Amino acid sequence: MHNKKTTTILIADDEVDMRSLLTSILRSCGYSNIVHAVDGLKAIDVISASDIDIAFLDIDMPGMTGIEVLKTLNSANTRCFSVIVSAHSALDNVKGALDAGARGFVVKPYSARKILDLLARFEKEAVGS
Repeated sequence: MHNKKTTTILIADDEVDMRSLLTSILRSCGYSNIVHAVDGLKAIDVISASDIDIAFLDIDMPGMTGIEVLKTLNSANTRCFSVIVSAHSALDNVKGALDAGARGFVVKPYSARKILDLLARFEKEAVGS
């Protein structure tokens, strides 16, 4: 079972403002073990070196897209709760993310309510596992 202090969260986004905003939302919810990646390749490095519980992956990043990172993550670690984030909520983006195994899709800029809903779903599923 996870608790907020031991849950490791990856935020992979090339926009510093988006990383900062999501970090502040997560911290306000009691999560403190947050790691950042500035592009898809760095995200893969973090995933390889750490046990990630939740991953927020931007679709449009240099190096590798969030979908490519998600596919790599799913092949290596099936229990990670992965969420794709994008400023583009086009249906094909959402469908592609969910088809690739994402547990959620968040449109940027982040709404605290949407992040809270995803965290509640993660916590509920973590208790059940």
